Amino acid sequence: MDELSLNTGQKEAVDYKDGPLLIVAGAGTGKTRVITEKIRRLIQENHIPPREILAVTFTDKAAGEMLSRIGDVMPLGYEEPSVCTFHKFSEMVLKDRGIEIGLDPTFNILSASDAYRLFKKNLFKFKLKYFRPLGNPNKFILAILKFFSRLQDEVVTPLEFSQFVEKQEEDKEKLTELAEAYTTYTQIKLDNSLMDFGDLLNWSLQLFKTRPVILREYQTRFKHIFVDEFQDTNWAQYELIKMLADPVLNPLLTVVGDDNQSIYKFRGAAISNIINFQRDYPKARLVILDQNYRSFQDILDASYRLIKNNDPDTLEARLGISKKLTSQKKAPQTPSIVIKTLDNESDEAEFVISNIIKLMKQDPNLAFKDFAILARANTHLDPVTATLRRHLIPYQIVGNRGLFDTAEIRALLSFLRFVVDTGNNVAFYDLMSSSFLDMAPLKILEILKKSKAKKISLWESFVEDPLLTVPAKILKGSLNDAPKEAVSKILFDFITKTGWVENVIKEESLTNKLKIDNLNRFFKFIKEFESREKLNFAPGFVEYLDLAMEAGENPAQAQIEDIDTVNLLTVHGAKGLEFPVVFLISVTSDRFPTRNRGDVIEIPDALIKETLPTGDYHLEEERRLFYVGATRAKDKLFISFAKSYGGTKEKRPSGFINELKIETEKKLEENQKENQRSGQLNFLLITPRELSKLPKTVVKKALEVPFVSFSQLDMFKTCPLQYKYRYILQIQTPPNHAFTFGQSIHNTLRDFERMAILNKDKATLEELLKIYENNFDPSGYESKEHREKRFEQGKDYLKTYFEKGRKLLGNPKFIEEKFRMLIDGTPFVGVIDRVDETDEGVVIVDYKTGEAREQEKVDKDAQLTAYAIAAKEVLKLNPVKLCLYFFEDAEIVATTRDEHDLIVAKKDIAETVGKIKEGEFPAKVGPLCKYCSYNSICPAYKNYLNI
Repeated sequence: MDELSLNTGQKEAVDYKDGPLLIVAGAGTGKTRVITEKIRRLIQENHIPPREILAVTFTDKAAGEMLSRIGDVMPLGYEEPSVCTFHKFSEMVLKDRGIEIGLDPTFNILSASDAYRLFKKNLFKFKLKYFRPLGNPNKFILAILKFFSRLQDEVVTPLEFSQFVEKQEEDKEKLTELAEAYTTYTQIKLDNSLMDFGDLLNWSLQLFKTRPVILREYQTRFKHIFVDEFQDTNWAQYELIKMLADPVLNPLLTVVGDDNQSIYKFRGAAISNIINFQRDYPKARLVILDQNYRSFQDILDASYRLIKNNDPDTLEARLGISKKLTSQKKAPQTPSIVIKTLDNESDEAEFVISNIIKLMKQDPNLAFKDFAILARANTHLDPVTATLRRHLIPYQIVGNRGLFDTAEIRALLSFLRFVVDTGNNVAFYDLMSSSFLDMAPLKILEILKKSKAKKISLWESFVEDPLLTVPAKILKGSLNDAPKEAVSKILFDFITKTGWVENVIKEESLTNKLKIDNLNRFFKFIKEFESREKLNFAPGFVEYLDLAMEAGENPAQAQIEDIDTVNLLTVHGAKGLEFPVVFLISVTSDRFPTRNRGDVIEIPDALIKETLPTGDYHLEEERRLFYVGATRAKDKLFISFAKSYGGTKEKRPSGFINELKIETEKKLEENQKENQRSGQLNFLLITPRELSKLPKTVVKKALEVPFVSFSQLDMFKTCPLQYKYRYILQIQTPPNHAFTFGQSIHNTLRDFERMAILNKDKATLEELLKIYENNFDPSGYESKEHREKRFEQGKDYLKTYFEKGRKLLGNPKFIEEKFRMLIDGTPFVGVIDRVDETDEGVVIVDYKTGEAREQEKVDKDAQLTAYAIAAKEVLKLNPVKLCLYFFEDAEIVATTRDEHDLIVAKKDIAETVGKIKEGEFPAKVGPLCKYCSYNSICPAYKNYLNI
């Protein structure tokens, strides 16, 4: 980054390196730029080792984006700093050192739905009465778990909560139930080596408090700490930061945030953390970024007038500073904000679509992706999605939910319910109506009539039809396999044998790309189940799925970034994004702000450690959320509401509209004309764009690959079409036992050797086998017997490794060391199993679970060559040897690479990357095709077999 491109505030923030730093970064002021540049300077100019830098974010996606931004400004090869979420950091700490306080380092992490299943399974072990009504025993499970989570946010242990309850007089009986349940539930998790997200933070705090030597190790290791979105931290997360960056030590801690954008109170975020930061770090420098590069000034001014209503519970009021943003954009000729009142939700949807089309006609540079439609809740978007579909306007729903609601996944859920219970008529009707069986409506009606007349199930009626023998045969095969085959296999067989996958990938359009992506996400969900369950068949999965849905789980549906579609999302989902044109819809007094329902079981105020606001905390949170929505707009902000969304009572506009202090436009004649044209819009209004060109544009963007790895390049060389199926379309296949076994061994050695580096006394054979048992992935095996024999073989491998292999290898310097380097402008990434220090020098080691190879093959091993390049260019090491450790024979085969070898390999990698970028993926047909997971959908293979 050119230093001259930094403004005064940004430069001050980047230059400061004398202690704690609070960067108050308003919307659109370039905070990511500042963090990225600050980290770049530490590494490149101050020569700080990247492993001494820790940057903490709130989501894996945000962590990935930060690493990507850092990669954009770094040289061709570099070692990555630690960029992760709070939970990932805590997991790393406890995996490495949790054993010091008696925790099992092989623990597994509970998702929200996992926690629900665990609690429900043990429901009658808890001493509950009020909170377990026998008429509906599951009624309070979610509420209790949310209550426990809030206690963890406030770092309240079961003992502390029990002691608190003993002193209470009001609601003592109910509180006692909760206290005993909290204690019991915590013990159940410990007994089963399980941790939820709250446990990760609380046990990390406990470790650091009781083992100061370990805390000092981490303080010494991470000398430079960054916290992004600091306003969203909860009490526990801030306590962790204060331990790692002790205020007394004047630490090199940089926190970046904006109290006006704190919108996650429902997740326990404590806005008082950012407000009290200078109290906790009295020597901290305060830098305010107030030059906005996103929005026009009238949008910023209106948003500022709105958020001022949160005073005095703001950083601005508390510190006596000004956070008023100044736009760096030239003022527009017309107002940037439009406020509209519509009669009903249909009119509101038409108003949105008509303005999208009108603006695109006025400005040929505008594309669909430049428009975002935001709502307070997902359901408020439904009328708009229907209208977009009717007008053939491409859109995608961006968010973190909805996978189970998509048509293709809903049909597959029905398929699985059907194979578990053929008498489930609802599920089978849904399956018949889906694109998987592609049945004519009249044929479905015929099946229904016959079923009713003969009083038989739909499936029995279906089987009797002579015209349905082909799909009936496929479904009979699924029914036969369901009790004995992994659920991923019967699902994959079904979608390939019906021809669904082949049909979908034939035409590369946005709709089909989203279908494949949704399918991939569903397969990943299934594989998570299979990796943990030995009995991973359809009946167990359906039970698992039903409990997950009962717990409220509904993973994110597919979305494709940077393609030309209108974006629909909630305001929460829009955080961190920006769009030229934003529509804030359904802005009524009872929708935005929402009603304050609160938690079913409220945490007592006495246990809340944060400083509570003086005003209405719910209204203040909703106002901040509206502020976030408004400040996503770069050029134009439309705010609308309808007088009716169904029902008899007329809706009133949100009070937030008045707080913007903009004169609300009355229903103008022009608006009435727009409503009269409702339903008459058509896609041709968007000339000179052509609808036929849209799918190609979509697919071109969708096919871009953000990085390559050795395995990707190797597959491309084997068969470009196989590469496309696996890495471009990302079509998931059932687990392969060779892969899952290899992963089980690799993960075991990773966890064991990392623990051994920190505590040699704990590195026993017993501990190694315990870690293996926990890491063993049971999915992908041919049978129960196959799985059990492979598991025992793995134990034998590890015993031999412990007794013999470890003596052959050196002392590990790095375990599973990640690297990233640019080759031909594309990031090349990978993970080196281990880097050892020996008397001869540094040695690269890669594990192989197969038989030992001949020396000649090892000398030509391209993967080892890639690791040698990474060691030299990223880790700045010159390995004296490159070794493969073969578990089958407990043998090491070593080789070397000279400078010429590395130059040739880099050239080969660059040429392969270049071919991938050309976007041509022809099939390489031959005898090996019979082993390919995609041969059932590959047209070239079918031609090869003369099918």
